[in-house]
Formats: sequence, structure tokens, C-alpha cells
Amino acid sequence: MSAETMSGDELRKLPILTPREILGHCAEQKDKGVTPTPVLIEVPRLIELLEAIGGFVLNMRRFLSFSRPEINLIEPPIMKDGKACCVYPYQFERMATILTLRQVYSLPLATIRELLEHYPKDQYPLIIERKFKIEELLDLAKMLKNGFEIKDLVMSKGCDLLLQDLLPPSKAVSLAVKPGDSLREAQEQLILARLDEMKAWVSSGRWQQYIRRESAQDFRDLANNQLIHKKVVRRLMAQRARVSDRK
Repeated sequence: MSAETMSGDELRKLPILTPREILGHCAEQKDKGVTPTPVLIEVPRLIELLEAIGGFVLNMRRFLSFSRPEINLIEPPIMKDGKACCVYPYQFERMATILTLRQVYSLPLATIRELLEHYPKDQYPLIIERKFKIEELLDLAKMLKNGFEIKDLVMSKGCDLLLQDLLPPSKAVSLAVKPGDSLREAQEQLILARLDEMKAWVSSGRWQQYIRRESAQDFRDLANNQLIHKKVVRRLMAQRARVSDRK
């Protein structure tokens, strides 16, 4: 059961974990090949995670402002044992997405609300990892509500890439000034021909031969990710220690 389909009483039965416990919880369940189950995290600890992992800086007042009725971008915290809590990972990913759109892409709140109203939640990482250009996000805000999907954007970008070495700008211009749909017809023919070529390329095994050359770098990236994970835990522990010392 996902956190979004759980009632308030069911959510309050979830355990409250620290950031360190959550990272361990997620790593353990991913090692088992299962999707991490939702847990609760206190709002101040969630803010720590947002800063440690995403570099987002905000205080409690700013965080809670996103749940005000006039903004309504996140759900209000859940109260359990006198503590204001959020659901991890859903509300963490939701907040990280909002902050990416707001702080990185500088989108207004109205545009963020319009985009996220139709944007698939399982694709939040694409925004968090900044896979889109600003103009693509603005297009998505308009196109998703008209029945298009993210795969339409991906395929459109793929078609643009396929055409890069097939249709020189000079030829595109000459076709564009001709009467009728000469440019569109030429683009479609070139893309379909290249797709047939790609099928043969994949079937021949050359795709796998090519990507295997990247495997060594993949292993290095994996090692770096593990190192970053350890640094995040140490940073969070250091932050907590400083807070304890001030108390």
C-alpha cells in the first residue's frame, strides 16, 4: 500500500525513524529487491535530509508555508506523539521536486502547481536530478494536461537527435519554403529509416559491445555513490551533535 492511499490513522501507525535509520532502512530493502515501505520522519530531520542530499536550505516556517491552503503544494505534517512528521520517501521526493523547480529552475508557484497536478509521481527523480531544460518543463506544464506523457517528450527529443546528422539546416530550410508538408514528410521518412537501422544495430550486438565499454566507469560511479552515502550520514550526525552541544 502506498502512502497516498493510506488513511491518517494508518499513517500515524508508521514508525518514526531518524535520517540515519531511514537510509539504512531503504538500503536494506533495496538489497532485498523490494520497494522501501513508507515511514515517518520529523519535519526538522526531513529538512536536514533535504539540505544534506539536495543542498536545499530552508527553515521550518518556509517548509510549512508550502502546506498553507493558498499554496497547497504539500500536505500538512502528521502529528504523532506530539511531533510534526512527514511520510518518507513520498513527501521527501515531493518536497525535493518542489524545491528543485523553485530554487534551481526559478519557476513561480502557480506554474509548479500546474506542472505537478499532472506530472507522474514516480518520475519525480527526473526533475530532482535536473534531467530537463527549463523550456521542457514549461512545455510539460502545458502538454501533460492535454493528454501527453513524459514519454512523448522523450521520444520527441530522441527524434530531434536522430535528425541531427540526417537533415542539415540548409536542407531543412529549403524544404520548409516549399509548398505543402515537404519538411514534415522528409523528417518522418528519415526518422523511420533510422529506426530500422537502429533495430539492426541492436540486433547485431554492437549496442551491448558499446555500452560494455562504459562498465568500468559505472563501477566507479557506484563506488562514488556509496562514498556520498557515507558522507551524508556523517554530515547529518555532525549537525545533530552541534545542535546537542548548543542545548
